[in-house]
Amino acid sequence: MKISTNQYFTSLNKQMSTQQSKIAELQAQLATGKKAVMPSNDLDATTATLRLQSVIGKQNDYVANLQSLEDRLVIEESSITAMQDMVYRLQELAIAAQSGTYSAEDVSYMATEAKGYLQDMKALANSVDTNGRYLFAGTASTTQPFVTDDSGKTNYQGNQSEIALEVDGGYSLKLNTSGFSLAGNFDRTEEDGTTSKIGMFDVVSDYVTALEANDADDLDRAMTELNTLSSHLGTQVVDLGVRQNLVAERKEIAADKQIIYENLLSEAQDLDFSKAITQLSSDMLALEAAQSTFAKVTQLTLFNFI
Repeated sequence: MKISTNQYFTSLNKQMSTQQSKIAELQAQLATGKKAVMPSNDLDATTATLRLQSVIGKQNDYVANLQSLEDRLVIEESSITAMQDMVYRLQELAIAAQSGTYSAEDVSYMATEAKGYLQDMKALANSVDTNGRYLFAGTASTTQPFVTDDSGKTNYQGNQSEIALEVDGGYSLKLNTSGFSLAGNFDRTEEDGTTSKIGMFDVVSDYVTALEANDADDLDRAMTELNTLSSHLGTQVVDLGVRQNLVAERKEIAADKQIIYENLLSEAQDLDFSKAITQLSSDMLALEAAQSTFAKVTQLTLFNFI
């Protein structure tokens, strides 16, 4: 079979063009550090990269939600713990007022102190988060939850809705504590035997009134209700602690997942430099060989065989 000089030129040109394309692609990969400089260069790597980037983006949003939830829970716990400390102090004052060792003037001082705690507790119940939204208003987070009317009664203006955040695998975690849950809903038995429902501010407000009047019977009732209120707030603090622990656990799990996803993304898109450099050296040697062969072929004439 005879092979024409034109066939030699065409074949060698094709080989050199192929080698030059492979070298150019490897050089571009080395320059960017990516397997696929253009999406069309490696469709599998590009598809895997896009899929993993989407997963990582969702994971980052999830972690951000967990952090936001944790920050909110910390503020809630701080507020409720402060209220509980004030109730402890109110209990101490109630015991002192009932002891009979203090004068009426001393008890009036206690009433002034207790009234200050009542105002502080209202302020804490109207706490806002880092976005300026009320913590204890339910889903009506732009509405001040606790407002005192002209008669001195504190009313709840929010709603009872408590938001649940899906944190992992369909598991939902309570995001907020409504003011209704915070204030509680306690039974009060009146002297005539009837019962009524009261909340935290009713308890403290009536306690202040009892101190101001130095009424032993009302102080005795107030002491019982303060004990109930203290237990209620303690339960709230425990619940917040449990929720914070759950969030912390899921943050750790999320951090581990992030590392795995980042490693998978790196495997999908990042170039193996040592392998690429070895391949580049091999392709450059192949190109040099093709160029050398081409140079020799172009110099062939019939005079070489005469």
